[in-house]
Amino acid sequence: MTRRGWTATLAALVLAGPAMAETGTFDLRLGPVPAGTLAYSAEERGGRYAASGAVRSGGLAGLFVDAAIDATARGRSEGNDYRPDSFSSTTSEDGDTETLTFRYANGVPQVSRDPAPSKPPKHAAPPEAQGGTVDPMTAAFAILRDRPADQACDLRIEMYDGRRRTDLRLVGGTATGDGGLSCRGEYRRVAGFSQKELAEKPVWPFSVTYAPAGAALRVTELAIPTSFGTLRMVRR
Repeated sequence: MTRRGWTATLAALVLAGPAMAETGTFDLRLGPVPAGTLAYSAEERGGRYAASGAVRSGGLAGLFVDAAIDATARGRSEGNDYRPDSFSSTTSEDGDTETLTFRYANGVPQVSRDPAPSKPPKHAAPPEAQGGTVDPMTAAFAILRDRPADQACDLRIEMYDGRRRTDLRLVGGTATGDGGLSCRGEYRRVAGFSQKELAEKPVWPFSVTYAPAGAALRVTELAIPTSFGTLRMVRR
């Protein structure tokens, strides 16, 4: 999986006021190399959620790639079912900045970009065909949030990032000695990829490790194999 694809997937998680607020900061490492940080805050209340966060490159990786992402999402949720209303992100990479905005109508994202592209991206999946998908921020919220044990390793969502559609799954877990869980995940390429990309590796595994946090489970580490080595997110 490309760095850009996972960066989009990991854009992170704010809603003011009381009720089920949480925050987290993760250190990012690409193999042995420090790669930056991911910080998020999120809140859910009355069947609605709001989340925001930021990814920053850093460490040795920051010498080669200067990247920053700020993103927010709002929507409705029930258990492991998510229905976003809006999403926005600003991505700055090596001096270029792009703002991406989604508004959802009957579950279908209406996508705008600033600056507008001069021509459609090659192989891009059309927004009008992406009904029922969630945005990258909502996907990050769904994976990183504190969960009851019976929901921690049981998730399937279809994500659309404005170009690519992917299927994200947590497909089973193993109990750890500290009362937590280690979950197997799968990232499946669905649309918006070249035939070569679909043929070379349509499914990418990843793993999520949870530890007890009161009555819930909390993500302590996420490990993702990429084309550049294993990306690890470790909670501070």
